[in-house]
Amino acid sequence: MKRLIALVLSLTVIFGFVNINKAAAEEKGKILFFTAFIGDFGLSDMGYRAVQEIAEQYNLEWTLVEYGAYDPALAINSYWDALETSKYDYFLGPAWYIQDIVDDAAAEFPNTTFIYYDVGKGVEFKSPNVYGITFAQNESSFIAAILQALMTKTGKIGCISSDSPILNDFSTGWLAGAKYAKKELGLDIAWLHSYMVETSMSAVYEAMNVMYDNGCDAVWPITAQMMLAGCQAAQEHGGIEKGFFVLGCDYDQYSYLKDIAAKDESAALGYQNILTSITKNIAPIAKKIIDDVNGEHKIPAGNQVWGIFEDGVGYLENENFLAYVPEDIQAKLKEIIGKIGSGEIVVPSYYDFDSYEAFATYRDDPNAEFVK
Repeated sequence: MKRLIALVLSLTVIFGFVNINKAAAEEKGKILFFTAFIGDFGLSDMGYRAVQEIAEQYNLEWTLVEYGAYDPALAINSYWDALETSKYDYFLGPAWYIQDIVDDAAAEFPNTTFIYYDVGKGVEFKSPNVYGITFAQNESSFIAAILQALMTKTGKIGCISSDSPILNDFSTGWLAGAKYAKKELGLDIAWLHSYMVETSMSAVYEAMNVMYDNGCDAVWPITAQMMLAGCQAAQEHGGIEKGFFVLGCDYDQYSYLKDIAAKDESAALGYQNILTSITKNIAPIAKKIIDDVNGEHKIPAGNQVWGIFEDGVGYLENENFLAYVPEDIQAKLKEIIGKIGSGEIVVPSYYDFDSYEAFATYRDDPNAEFVK
């Protein structure tokens, strides 16, 4: 009888622990990541990695919802459906297509902290539980051009972009960096800037070859998704060993593609030609916001610009960068970043131009100065 009582008590304790653990699991915070689709080699994949990193650090249960295509109507409908799937403490996702209804969602889900990235300057969010991350890509692009100008052997650098507001902000900063390198650093350089006719591997590959064939050796294709096309073109011209390199975009594409190549070399041909990547730092900024929401509340709600001095954007000092970039050039980059942080250098932004025509003049005339 005593053994039976002991067994019953033992089982009660075991089930008690199970119930306690179940309750703890139910109390675990939740974060939703919402994007078009995973596998874009770009900002969706970056956010996907970021949400997993955040979930692990803050002990959150994470959920992924993909709406499947770059389609505004589909994005909006899926957005509301996604928010209904559970009670979320945090939302993370790119602001594409949904930024006009963000405040409506925030009002309906007041206990959720919404964090949107890649928003764009000038967008306003009014809700106290909405945080927009606008990357100052003009500042990191400025540094990209400086790096290319300091590293070129042919005296000619290149940039391939697209004609849209955020991409033109990249272009504005890059052009400002090239002009600064020539005028203020006294470097004897020239540059080519072009737009992709379409965002495809073949278009980027052809544009890269045009750049290399016209004397550029340091080229930046501003497209994370199509970077392998740039890597292949660089490889066919001799690669980084002969001075032909590319800059990656948004995240550490060199390390990411190196891991892919380790499993299947043919899947990431030419990755070693990525000198470094010009980054948008989603995870670190989202973590700062989460810490602040649960702490001192020093970061104001709304859409904020995160620049190179705030670590919102930047470049990576990975193994390839350290292997190929001389220490004096590394020091010069840090010096210029310090001047941006102090306000001594003010990098123009596409959003500062009064008109598209004013931007086009700045883009097309090598001697044109920024005029607001």
